[in-house]
Amino acid sequence: MHPIAFSIGPLDIYWYGILMVLTFLSAYFIIHYFAKLHEIPAQHIDDLFFIGSFSALIGARLGAIIPEWRYFLDNPIAIFSRGGMASHGAIFLIMVVGLYFIKKHSLNYWQIADLAAPILPVGHIFIRLGNFMNGELYGPPTNLPWAVKFPHLPEPVHPSQLYEVLASLLILPLAWKWAKRPRYPGYAFLRVLFAHSLVRFFLDFIRQHSELYGPFVLSQIIALGICLITLPALLILDKKHSATEQIKRGYRE
Repeated sequence: MHPIAFSIGPLDIYWYGILMVLTFLSAYFIIHYFAKLHEIPAQHIDDLFFIGSFSALIGARLGAIIPEWRYFLDNPIAIFSRGGMASHGAIFLIMVVGLYFIKKHSLNYWQIADLAAPILPVGHIFIRLGNFMNGELYGPPTNLPWAVKFPHLPEPVHPSQLYEVLASLLILPLAWKWAKRPRYPGYAFLRVLFAHSLVRFFLDFIRQHSELYGPFVLSQIIALGICLITLPALLILDKKHSATEQIKRGYRE
């Protein structure tokens, strides 16, 4: 694995950058596909995509900076020179900024969120492949047959990046199905967010560890918090939807 895909003169083109571009291109086509399917005006989707993309980049960077704020406070130049992105930061800022945009245009927040649900697993497929090519976010040493030997490490390790790629590949067809026919606003997005957070919580036990807070790293605490919010919400909304459907069937009968 090598982080540089190719070079143009003195300019190095990194795999991570290429895969990041593929993430945004995929997001553009996915949200337009589902917007057309659910008859959402394309102009609103284009504006939201631009705002969401910018928010994702800023949020992802802030998500990497905030947990290590002491270091960046002492080394402010590192904010621009040191790499690092965090998906939870991207998701959070997109949701906050999206709330303002959607309210301004009188759209249904959770309906729009459902359109974007498949973007989450697709994004993680590309970004984790980028992490793999960078030789980062790997797991502990192992002798398992699928262990990977990165050039800068003394022994083979768990390719935890590829574990998350595999999990996202399993989530993606479900996300696509849920986004096509959501039973109620938020149906697809909340399910994908719960599934992704559950996977993230368990996989982070075998990833490079940042600072521990008790037995967990910060990303696990965030993932667990999301699970504890989305699961009850799903149970309540599913129950409410089932009750509504029963009432409708009663009227028809």
